[in-house]
Amino acid sequence: MSNIDGIVTAQLSRNEVMGMSSLVSITEKLVERMNENKASKAVDFENNSSYRRGKRQIGRLLNFKNQISDSVTAASKAQIALGFIEQHMDSMRTELQSILGSASQEDRESTATEFNKLWVNINARADGANHTVNYRDTNLIGNTAGPDWKTEDIYTRTSQKGGFTTIEGAYVGSNFELIDADGYSWRIAENKEVYKQYNSTGAETGKKISSENIAISSFDASNSTNALTLSNGDETISGTLNRGGLGILQSQYYNNFIDDNSIQNAINDIDKAIVYFDTKAARIRGNTTLLQSNNDLIKEQVSQLEKEVADIVTLEIKENGAKNRAEGLKLAITMNNMNLISQNNQALIQNMLQAAQGPGPAMGIFGLMGY
Repeated sequence: MSNIDGIVTAQLSRNEVMGMSSLVSITEKLVERMNENKASKAVDFENNSSYRRGKRQIGRLLNFKNQISDSVTAASKAQIALGFIEQHMDSMRTELQSILGSASQEDRESTATEFNKLWVNINARADGANHTVNYRDTNLIGNTAGPDWKTEDIYTRTSQKGGFTTIEGAYVGSNFELIDADGYSWRIAENKEVYKQYNSTGAETGKKISSENIAISSFDASNSTNALTLSNGDETISGTLNRGGLGILQSQYYNNFIDDNSIQNAINDIDKAIVYFDTKAARIRGNTTLLQSNNDLIKEQVSQLEKEVADIVTLEIKENGAKNRAEGLKLAITMNNMNLISQNNQALIQNMLQAAQGPGPAMGIFGLMGY
């Protein structure tokens, strides 16, 4: 290769390297610009005012919902229990009416057994409607004792704007106790094995008698007197029967329905209980329904807001995704054009090298002869 050929080749190689270096620099700038133009986040949570406003509203609603949730649960438990208690009283009355005038002792005994089961169920429903509200065990309709059979009330917010309501409790169980001449009360214990004595504060005095073989020695079933004497053969307690809530007694207090007169006394007590129940339950149900409606409205509002926030997020993701794809497409087109330019430049450099070196030897015999 002649000196001039070497100089041209070196210069062209230098130009080619510089050209390629420039292409690399241009590519780096293009990528940098594309990244600047692309969305830095799929969703810009900080600068999207609609998103932030929706999340704040959801937060306020959920905060209010949490404040009333325990009250709603306690009231709802009471309302469910009320429905069962109402059914049990209706079943009691139906059972008793079915044996009026019956000559079958077996039917009367069977009814007494079923009646007592329903009586137990009524008390279980009332005493089981417990829920913790503001760290306090709360029951609107049961889990209480004499002499006043006072249940809990619920004081709760009803709206975000500061509305409040009180759901007044009322005992709708049917437990009872015996108040002796000294003012002490006697109640059967949870294990059913003994009757325990309590003072006016509700504390146990330590006195108790066995409930085994205990029987009613005498009882005046009229609500005005309710004089009662219980005896187990060895020990006796006497006093006044203090009925709680519904005021329905167990079958033994109705002579186990041995005659129609006893059955009618029980029916009369049930009728009085139904009137009492309807009055107390209506108030509880009305306030509970109001509270539940507000709670359901909050759920609906939160659901709607969450949908709106989700739509905002989806839209922003789509918009930013489209923007990123567009920037990527622009870069791809530019790089493709640069590839074409680079290839063309490479071909141009090769042509210039060939021209500087002159034509190659001819083909065939002329080439062998040096032409």
